[in-house]
This record gives sequence, structure tokens and C-alpha cells, in this order.
Amino acid sequence: RIRKNLLLMLTMTLFMISILLEPQAQDKGPETSLTWNDLGLGGAPEGVSTDELVMIESLEEGRGTWEFEGRIMQARGPVPIQGKMDITGSLKGGMLPMWALTLNWPREDPEHAIFYSIMVAPENKQIELMLFRIGPVRVGAEGKPTKDDLVKAQRIPFKGDWDLEHRRILWKQSRLPGKMGVKDEPDQLKSQTLEMESFEMILADNGSVTIQNTKSAVGGFEISGKTTARMGDPVVKETLAYNRDMRFATRDDVSEAHIKPYIPGAAVDITLNLQRNGHYALYKIGEKDFLKFLDDLWQGKEREKGVAVNQREMAKHFERLGWEPFENAISYNSPSKPNGAMSNYYYNAKTGMVFENTGYW
Repeated sequence: RIRKNLLLMLTMTLFMISILLEPQAQDKGPETSLTWNDLGLGGAPEGVSTDELVMIESLEEGRGTWEFEGRIMQARGPVPIQGKMDITGSLKGGMLPMWALTLNWPREDPEHAIFYSIMVAPENKQIELMLFRIGPVRVGAEGKPTKDDLVKAQRIPFKGDWDLEHRRILWKQSRLPGKMGVKDEPDQLKSQTLEMESFEMILADNGSVTIQNTKSAVGGFEISGKTTARMGDPVVKETLAYNRDMRFATRDDVSEAHIKPYIPGAAVDITLNLQRNGHYALYKIGEKDFLKFLDDLWQGKEREKGVAVNQREMAKHFERLGWEPFENAISYNSPSKPNGAMSNYYYNAKTGMVFENTGYW
């Protein structure tokens, strides 16, 4: 159990770091057509609640940047703030559905940030909602902390209960698993802290977010407020389905932002097959464009040399998709990204065809 919690916390931290390092709406009623299978969670327990799917759809609707108005409780009293909230994440971008709510303030020339990293997982015949509140942390001119400051920032775990009728999540602090680098506290103090740390998050059907009724320990961080209006356009909705081949003429036709960086811009005749923890792709590209793409992935560092791979070795990765392996393929690797993502490319220079196998953290 501790090892599992350690993995979840590491996953959420890496997710926040990857958002800082890599660039990444329509109104609907409270009903949703989503299923757990749509999220690649076909293993969700039979009969599990579907109420949380409404919450997930609201997070998807909210993706983009919003104006935020609220207040922070300080020793001298409440201090009003005007900031902005970026809502990023994906139904389909990692081991589990994850979103990040990044609040910067002031709105112009931000100096501070706080992050809410949300994960949804099937657990013990129910859907478990988890959140890490990270910060507050000072930020630089672009409204982002350094990676080192983010890793060192205070992070507090919460578990959530979704109230469909009021579209509200009650987040209550949960214990950090052992060996997390947190200073030991007396059990009595820990219990007092856990009783006092909670807040509510309301998710409207148009994607707006309200944070309210914060209760924290003495000296803790208290914030309340809500998003008020969009700044710019909402993020384009994702279109790919799981475990089904979908075809695109060019990379520009693929709307999923977390997939595009792994596919060359010059690729054509693309077939994509999305998995919960990655994707497979098959496409055509000229050798010169493909090798330049690999050089760009390695960002000026010497890329790994290609290795000849036979059809039997390729079949291990692609046979369950029904894709015929190449003859005379050369295998290339991408560098590993901060979130653990990595790609293997199998290229046939004679035909210009590429098999791609990309895994996410």
C-alpha cells in the first residue's frame, strides 16, 4: 500500500513538472455520455458509480485559462487577489486521468502560484479521487517556479468525495505515506491537522471552478475564490478512442496535444491506436525528415544510433494490433522525458514507413 501511494505521489509530481516544462467549450447539462471504458478504465469494478464522470467532463470543459478572483487569509486579515487559473490535463494522457489547476497571482506579472493536481482511479469497487495541493511557491517572470522550487514546495495530499447534486468535491487531507521526506510529527498533532485541513471545490457544467469553505491548521494556507471568465479559447476536445485504429491524413489532424510531440510534423497517412499508458502509430515519412525529427528530439545532443531489428522482434510489440511488421527495420529511441515518457521508432528507409511505440508514465 505504501509503495502504491509513493508511486501515485511521484506520478502527480512528475505530472506537474512536465506541465511546466512542456507547452500543452461547449456548455453541457449535468448528464454525460462518458463511460469508464472511454477513459481506458475498462477494468473499473462492475456496478461502480458513474456520478464522477460528470465531474470529469466538467474538468475537460474547463481546460484553458480563466480569470480568477478570490482572497487569501493572512495574519492581518483577508487579502483580495486577482489572478488567473490554467486548467490542463487529459482524459487520455497517462496511467490515469489527471488534471492540474494552476493558480497564479497577481494576474499581470504573477509573483505566486499554487497547484491543485487531481487524479481519478478505480479502487476497491469504488472510484477514488486524489489531489495534491502544491505550494504556494514564488514564481518568475513567466509565472512559473523553477523545477527545483516546485519539487521543494509544500505538498499536501487530499482525498475527495463527489456530491453530484451540488457538483461539489469535499477534499479532506489524507496522510502522506511513509518515507516521503516529511518531518515526523506527534500522532496527536497529525490528527489535529487532518481534522482541520479540508476545502470544497465546485465544478460548474461550463468548466468554471469555485474554491470555498477552506479549513486549515493554524498557520496553514487558506484561499477562496472562483474563476470568472475565460481568457482566450478553450482547449480543443480530444477525439481519439481507446484500442481502436483511427486514421489521419497529417499530424495537424490529430487534436490530442500530448500525442503530437512524438509524431514527426512531416508524417502522413497516420494510423493511431491509443492505450491507457501510451499509443502506437504507423505512418509514412521521408528519411531526411525522419532523421531530422530524431535530431530535434535529442535537442542538440548526440542521438542514439539505430539498431537493426528483425520481423520477429517487431511482432512482439505490434502483433496484437494486427499490424504487419517490416522487413529490414532500424530501431531508434527517443530521450526519456521528465514525466517518464519515451518512444521507440522502427523505420524502413526503403518504404519510408514508421512503426512508433510510445509509453507514458
